[in-house]
Amino acid sequence: LACREKKNYSKNYPKNVPMRLSLATILAFAALSAANGFVPVALTRRNLACRVSDEEVEVDPVDGEEGGEDVEVAPAAVEESPPAASTSPFADALGAQPPLGFFDPLNLLEDADQERFDRLRTVELKHGRVSMLAIVGHCTTTAGVRLPGDIDLHGTSFASIGTGLKHIGDVPALGWAQIFLLAGLMEFFVMTPREDSGMKSEFVGDFRNSVDLGWDDFSAEEKESKRAIELNNGRAAMMGILALMVHEMLNNDPYVINSLLGFPVAFN
Repeated sequence: LACREKKNYSKNYPKNVPMRLSLATILAFAALSAANGFVPVALTRRNLACRVSDEEVEVDPVDGEEGGEDVEVAPAAVEESPPAASTSPFADALGAQPPLGFFDPLNLLEDADQERFDRLRTVELKHGRVSMLAIVGHCTTTAGVRLPGDIDLHGTSFASIGTGLKHIGDVPALGWAQIFLLAGLMEFFVMTPREDSGMKSEFVGDFRNSVDLGWDDFSAEEKESKRAIELNNGRAAMMGILALMVHEMLNNDPYVINSLLGFPVAFN
């Protein structure tokens, strides 16, 4: 009878219960371990013991025999130390904003002066602007939009060149010459501050070059806000174009989010 009951019980018992229990146990341990990572260092057991040992604890003597009743000693109060603030002189510069704040994991600004900071900010702005143009260009060519005519003198049309890294070899030599020529003209004559342009640069990245499209009409707060927006958009674009190239090389699906949402994009 016991064997039959055991047999019937094994039949009715779900086979995936042990697996669920194992997963639950693993998740519980993972949650406890993760929660421990958020405990301030000042409250860990080892640190608490070190602090208590350093404190002077007074114990009232016990009358009578030696080794009398145990006396409970309350540990000294533990003060939580505030997080150390960044000591960089550029911790409050434009771009050090939530959620990351001042983010310099490679210590590029360690012992840096204002000249080096301005140089890095100029490079960041230029890369951000180029990446924003790259994102727009990637989306435009993926949609099938092409310039009319040919890119060289041998009849290679713009429409015959595909999108992305896969077709980078389809661009002829004269096409690359045009790209580098345009980039050089932008670098040396447009994307650079010029004191003799009749409009002195107000800040790093001010490349108006005598062409003002209404910037002077903004207030100081609006100017700072728009500069911060440009930095954020440039940083997002740098990550975005990198992600497009990576996913294109992985499975020829750069717009992977569209595919996950059920709206795949026909790429090349």
